[in-house]
Amino acid sequence: MRSDSLADKEPCPWRIVDDIGGAFCMGAIGGSGFHVIRGAWNAPKNSRLFGAINASTARGPILGGQFAVWGGLFACCDCTLTAIRQKEDPWNSIMSGAATGGLLAARAGPKAATQAAAVGGVLLALIEGMGIMFTKMMSPQMPSPEEMAAMGAQDPLAPPTTGGIGLSSAAAATSPPPPPASYESSSSGEGSDSSGLDPFAILAGRGGSSGGGEQSFSEFGNET
Repeated sequence: MRSDSLADKEPCPWRIVDDIGGAFCMGAIGGSGFHVIRGAWNAPKNSRLFGAINASTARGPILGGQFAVWGGLFACCDCTLTAIRQKEDPWNSIMSGAATGGLLAARAGPKAATQAAAVGGVLLALIEGMGIMFTKMMSPQMPSPEEMAAMGAQDPLAPPTTGGIGLSSAAAATSPPPPPASYESSSSGEGSDSSGLDPFAILAGRGGSSGGGEQSFSEFGNET
């Protein structure tokens, strides 16, 4: 996980709006479900459905608003720390959680604010730690340089030692195949074995190495 990556989250002006909306939806939906069960449980037997609906519509939006306040304040603290430190890492989230908890409990006194800040920091540290752990578990493991050398592969992070595309040690150790025999030697050998004529001399008009070549060349001229 890169500590200076700023592309993992939304830009800061829009991150605040995104966190507020996401926190409100989370609180409203979760609070509505919780208060549906609580309202049906506390309502009389003949009006459990009516009590569940009333409880969810009355308390669900309130819980969503509380979540939205927490999410907006957390996003503001996170953006402020990102602008000050000029990097994005788990410490921003941990310090933002502690600051958010302390600010929300500031009216209850310094002691309550300190306790809320500690709880917020610990919760965000647990969340960030779990996220890092799951990211490492799900990401593929890169082999070590020793393992890559044992497999005969080249480390993609190593600087190039030769120009162009680097080759592996196994490919570099393989010798190139021998060059094929020249066409002139093979053609001259075949011609000398078959008829003893030089085709290049016949085409050039100088005649072959024997009288048969000159006769064939003159016959070819007469026919044409």
